[in-house]
Amino acid sequence: MFEYGAIGSLVLIIAGLIAWIFSLRRKLRQIRASLKELLQENESQHSNLQASSGDIYFKIDKDFNIVFINDSGAAVLGYAAAELVGRPAFGSLFEDRESGREALNAAFVKICKHQSTFNTQAVLVRRDGQKQLMLCRLRPILNEILECEGVSFLCKDISEARIWQDNLSQFQEKDIFTNILNETAILNRFEHDFRLAKRYNRKISCVVVDLRDIYAFISKGIDFETADKMLKVVSEVCVANLPKGANIGRVEKTKIYMELNGIGREEARAAAFKILDDAVAAIKTLRVDEYNARMIVITYTNRRNVNDTCDAMRSRMRRHINTALKHREYGVVSSDDRGNILERQ
Repeated sequence: MFEYGAIGSLVLIIAGLIAWIFSLRRKLRQIRASLKELLQENESQHSNLQASSGDIYFKIDKDFNIVFINDSGAAVLGYAAAELVGRPAFGSLFEDRESGREALNAAFVKICKHQSTFNTQAVLVRRDGQKQLMLCRLRPILNEILECEGVSFLCKDISEARIWQDNLSQFQEKDIFTNILNETAILNRFEHDFRLAKRYNRKISCVVVDLRDIYAFISKGIDFETADKMLKVVSEVCVANLPKGANIGRVEKTKIYMELNGIGREEARAAAFKILDDAVAAIKTLRVDEYNARMIVITYTNRRNVNDTCDAMRSRMRRHINTALKHREYGVVSSDDRGNILERQ
């Protein structure tokens, strides 16, 4: 009975060993296939890159020394390939900074551990000191026993693409009609800057110019083209009166929001009166008499205390404007005078 049990255990052990051996062989075949693929990819990229003037291809060893760079890539950076081979990558291709060394070392460890490739962005430094933003593909350099001997970089210049992307982003945030920020952009900026002001206990104010009634008057009494032109000229007046660091945008078609960073209530109030005078003068040039040119409502408010919110500020300004329009009280309105028109002191 004992002998049969021992034999059964031995059979199970042998079966387990056989399964383990087959598993190891399968894994070894997979590793060999991956190695073959990496080596073939390396040879293909190496030959292709020699003919491409737009790509920078180089290799570094474990000590971050340059062991190879393609001729065209070196030329893009202002060097001959022979000048760079043997030199440290830091101080030659990359800025010699501790943070950069730490980042590259972390990437090196990751690549060697997983024996895989990944993409990242890096800044290469030209011989003349100019920097170029690159999209880089990093891949391990393996020897015949699958040890990582270094890392190869395939880099493409994306500086121009980034500039185009930034320009596109700015274009998408613009109100094409008035050339100031559109509603989504200005409200997002306002909320973002309000949070910063609250966190660091900084001043922030907002001035809103509402042109709804005068826009309707000009549209019906003159024409729509003049009404649209009025929106533009008042926007230009507001831009001309913006302090440094402020943002401006159009909201709900006839409202102009001015978010004033670092500006207190008194300065916002003074800006509101200045904008009123300048806007009336600009509107009069469109064949509108002074009485009707003053059909403007301007309000202002500021962050009151630590419990104030961006929504609360917008709610106060909306209430001031709606009350003024309801009673046809034009000019600068604020809670300083319980919503009634404020005359210049």
